[in-house]
Amino acid sequence: MKRENKIRIVVADDRPVVLYGLQSWFESHERFQVSACVRTDDQLLARLNATHYDVIVLSGGMEGSSADDFALLRALRRTFPKTPVVIFTAATGAQAIAAIRRAGATGLVSEREEARAFERVCERVLSGAHGVVSARIASYCEAADAVDSSHAIPDYYGVRMRVRQFIARL
Repeated sequence: MKRENKIRIVVADDRPVVLYGLQSWFESHERFQVSACVRTDDQLLARLNATHYDVIVLSGGMEGSSADDFALLRALRRTFPKTPVVIFTAATGAQAIAAIRRAGATGLVSEREEARAFERVCERVLSGAHGVVSARIASYCEAADAVDSSHAIPDYYGVRMRVRQFIARL
């Protein structure tokens, strides 16, 4: 049975092999249709201005870097606030993941994840959920939290405070 109303996806990555892989995987599922594959920010914005998509998938270097502070992702959130943006990332550090989330990613999936995890994240963001992360991304964050909490914090007259909490109060 062919589905009449497929989920329309635009995939953006600067690596042709990743574009091909994501397109092949999505199109092997009846539910999804990769309507566009683009390699640059300008191509992505042109496609989004011309046609409506159900999900935007950013991968690789497209999601941003510390140099541009995720400018593309923030621009997408401002310009297309109702279209979920799922990031397919190689990031493993909790700080990098937090930066991607702050920039406006609706969902995050690790490049080391199985394809089924990607599908789950897409399903959840399409249902309206925000801040959705795959199991592997969640484990990266949990591991970082465990390391942070394992460091002994000196007790100064019954007041215990982490550096982040202290800085946040300034």
